[in-house]
Amino acid sequence: MQVDQDQLIHRAVAGDQVALTMLLKDGRRRLCEGLAGRVPAELRTMIDVDDLAQQAHVIVFRRIKDFVPAGPDGFYRWVEAIALGKLRDAVKGHRAAKRGGGKAAAVVGGGDAERSVVALLDMVAAEGRTPSRSAAWHEQVAALQSALAGLPEHYRQAVTLVYIEGRPVAEAANIMGRSERSLHGLCRRAIELLRADLLSTCVFVRSGEAGPRV
Repeated sequence: MQVDQDQLIHRAVAGDQVALTMLLKDGRRRLCEGLAGRVPAELRTMIDVDDLAQQAHVIVFRRIKDFVPAGPDGFYRWVEAIALGKLRDAVKGHRAAKRGGGKAAAVVGGGDAERSVVALLDMVAAEGRTPSRSAAWHEQVAALQSALAGLPEHYRQAVTLVYIEGRPVAEAANIMGRSERSLHGLCRRAIELLRADLLSTCVFVRSGEAGPRV
């Protein structure tokens, strides 16, 4: 059975991080393509729209309880507005740095004290294209990879498809031969298991809004 987007939005607003992540993952490609079309030509090699999308997602995780549905595409427009705000900030920062003859500060994760397995999963997805930020970052990634390896196969496959590979929920469900509702349940349980594992090893991830880099 397909999980209706309105149901996912309702669950996300109620605090369901898995539902929220599914919504964000499904809209990420569209968001990045939209942002790419708005980056000024002279800054296209300096602004990473994938980073901007992630910055917006971090803010959405913090503000989701404030979201008020406004039409069939309201959730995407809300996320897009946040992302466009981040793009404007990035453009201003790069242009100001250029005028001052300096370098714009890198847009990286901040320190808002929000600790989330979902954010850590996104860090693993970004590994290989995102510069290493610290020894602690590598420690967190290694801990999550170890926790992932210890999950039962069906849980591991579900979170890998949805969170790390970023596949649309419908596609991931089809690959696993399950309904979208079933996949949602697998992801929820997998996140619970990962969180318990990481808590037992005192490994957390911090995500922030400062100029942050699910």
